[in-house]
Amino acid sequence: MDTAERINLRMKELDLSQADLIRSTGAGRATVHGWVQGTSKPSAKHISAVCKALKTTPQWLLDGVTVPEKSNADIATMEVGIYQDGDPVPDGYVAIDYYDDVFVSAGNGYLNLEKPSNNKMLFPADLIRECNVEPSTTKVIHVRGESMFPKLKDGQAISIDMSARTIYDGEIYAFQVGDDTKIKYLFNWNNEGKGGFKAVSANSDKNQFPDEYYSPGRIESEGVSILGQYWWKQVVKRIRR
Repeated sequence: MDTAERINLRMKELDLSQADLIRSTGAGRATVHGWVQGTSKPSAKHISAVCKALKTTPQWLLDGVTVPEKSNADIATMEVGIYQDGDPVPDGYVAIDYYDDVFVSAGNGYLNLEKPSNNKMLFPADLIRECNVEPSTTKVIHVRGESMFPKLKDGQAISIDMSARTIYDGEIYAFQVGDDTKIKYLFNWNNEGKGGFKAVSANSDKNQFPDEYYSPGRIESEGVSILGQYWWKQVVKRIRR
């Protein structure tokens, strides 16, 4: 089943028409028609609204992937303590933008961090200072896929500081390649000109997750940009009884 088939399935199950999807997503008639006919897929601009209208997740809509029930990844997604924008922030804490619909992955990712989130996650102010993090440019998002396993797990909440974009060898960064949002270890790589970098997955399966090389020419032609450096991940573990 491809993306268009999944879209049509959810529309049928929810008794939605293309007109309903147009109203819900703000997309044009031709754009929605393309999704339904399978000539195009929802872009980063529309994916959140499409999933909300179809009452599903980006993982399932784009790739047919469902997070296993009661998995640690599922717990990581569900157990986040969220404050709404405007709620009082306790003394000694800092409120960081939290996006429950933004994922980074080894490919087919998407990003929508242009606007501040109404949802916030609280971090101890001492931790923020200790980690040299700038709260105003820091975001909490989620990992999607297995490219950074076991360092980062599918569904795990992580945080990146978007003011930290200078590449230091061996640090983890989120970066954008066209419509794909990725998370990898980055290393400076100047074999084809100063300013290039190499992206390496934590997953040892190099056949599925090979090293990626970005020359200055490729960076320019593919619209590659560093989004921010990773500094925090949510860690959970199921109690044994």
